[in-house]
Amino acid sequence: MIFIIWRDAAKVGRIRNMNKRIFGETDGIRAEVGKKPLRPNMINNLGRAIAKHFRGGVALLGRDTRRSGEWMRTEISAGLEACGASVENLEVLPTPAVQKIVAMREDANCGIMLTASHNPATDNGVKVFAADGDKLPDEEELEVEEEFFKIDLGEDIDLPDARLKMITREDAIDVYAQMVEDELELGDSLRGAKIVLDAASGAGHEFSRAVFEGFGMEVDQIDPEPDGENINDGYGALYPDRMVAEAKSKGWMGVALDGDADRVIISDEEGRLWDGDRINILLATYLYEKGELAQDTVVVTEYSNYATVKYLKAQGIKVEKVVNGDRFVAQKLQELGAKLGSEYSGHIIYLPWLKASDGTFMALFVQKIMLEKNARLADLWADFNFMPSKQWGIKVAEKRPLDKIAGFGEAIAEAEVEFAGTGRVFCRYSGTENKLRILVEGEDMELVEKQGKKLAKIIEKEIGV
Repeated sequence: MIFIIWRDAAKVGRIRNMNKRIFGETDGIRAEVGKKPLRPNMINNLGRAIAKHFRGGVALLGRDTRRSGEWMRTEISAGLEACGASVENLEVLPTPAVQKIVAMREDANCGIMLTASHNPATDNGVKVFAADGDKLPDEEELEVEEEFFKIDLGEDIDLPDARLKMITREDAIDVYAQMVEDELELGDSLRGAKIVLDAASGAGHEFSRAVFEGFGMEVDQIDPEPDGENINDGYGALYPDRMVAEAKSKGWMGVALDGDADRVIISDEEGRLWDGDRINILLATYLYEKGELAQDTVVVTEYSNYATVKYLKAQGIKVEKVVNGDRFVAQKLQELGAKLGSEYSGHIIYLPWLKASDGTFMALFVQKIMLEKNARLADLWADFNFMPSKQWGIKVAEKRPLDKIAGFGEAIAEAEVEFAGTGRVFCRYSGTENKLRILVEGEDMELVEKQGKKLAKIIEKEIGV
C-alpha cells in the first residue's frame, strides 16, 4: 500500500495562519536578517505591539548566538519600554529555558526569544511566550499583529554593525537545573556519566554544557566557540556526523542540539544515530512499561517513518498523527489527554515538563532511563529497521498550489504505480522557509531515489529559485 499524502500546504497554511502577515505557520517570526520584518524600525514596533498586547509588565528576553540578536535585542527592548514594559535580559539562553523561567517567574507577563532555531546565521526571528511559558496561539499572534499595524513605523535605519556578546547567566543555569532536578530527581546519579556534546555553536554551547556538568557528567564538547556567524554551520542536530563519529570513538552517548537547543539528536556508544522517532520509541516504551504513558498514546507527525508507527502499535501503544510543527503535536496531546509526542527532526514534547521540545532536558531524561535500566544506550536500541527514505528540500520562488504545477500530479500518480503498495510520498511547503519538502519512503531505496529526484526536478523547473 502506498501512502500518498498530497497536501496543498499553501492553502492549509492560509487557513491555519488565519491571514497572519508577520508571524509564520509554526514557530513565531523567522526571516532573513535585513529583510522585512527584520528591520530595526519593525523590530522596535514589534516590541511596542507586544507591550501593548500584554499591557506592560515584565518581559523576559533571551537570544541565541547570532550577532544580529544584539541589535534586535536593543530595538525590541526600546519598543517594549516605550510602551510601559520592563525588560529583563536573560542573555544567551536556549528557547526552552526561557519558556521554563517565564513560567516559573510570577512577575513575568511574557517571554521573548530572538532566534531562528536551526536556520543559518543569516536568518533570525522572534518567538513570543505567554506568562505560562507557552507559545502564543494563532488568535493572540493576530492580536499582536493588529497592534503592530496600528503603529507608525517611523524612519528606518541601516542595520547596526553589532558583534556577539557571549553572556550566559549563571543564575539562569541554576534555576533551570533545579527545575530539571524537581522533575527527574537525578540527585548525584549521573556523576561520572560521559557524553559528547555538539551544541551547534548556539544557545546551548555554554548553557547545556554547564547543566550537564552540574549534574556531575563528563562532557566532551566538539562544536566551535560561537562567534555570531557560525551557529548551525556544519554542526548540531542538522549535521550530526561529527558527533556520531566522536561518540563511537569514545564509546560514549552523543548529543547534538540545534541553534536554540530545542531539538536533540543522539548517538549511542556504537555510533548509531537516534532521531526523534527513535528517541520517542525509547521514552514511549519506558513510560508504557511503568504504566505512566497517558492514554497509552503518542503523537507523531506526517514525517515520522512508517516503521516507527508500526513498531509502536506492535507494543500496544496507540499512535496519532498531526501535520508538522511541535506546537501542533502539543495541541493534539492536550486534546487527547496524552503527554508524549515528537517530530522525527528531534523535537520531543513531554507535557509534564513543557508544551514544547527541550533538547537538554531530553538528553538528561535518556540518561535517567539508561541508569534505571542499568544499560548502555546501545543496549536499548529498538529491534526494527526504518523503511528506507530520503527527503529533498527545494528552494522555491513561490508556494504555488501543488495541483497547479505542471506535471507534478502525473509524477505522483506514476510513483503510486511503481511503488505498488510498498512506499509513500509526502510533499509539504515549509512553514518557515521558501522551500518545498519532498519525503519519499519505500522498501526499495533505488526506487525512492528515482521518484524523489523526478519530483524534485519538476519543482526546480517550474517554481525553483
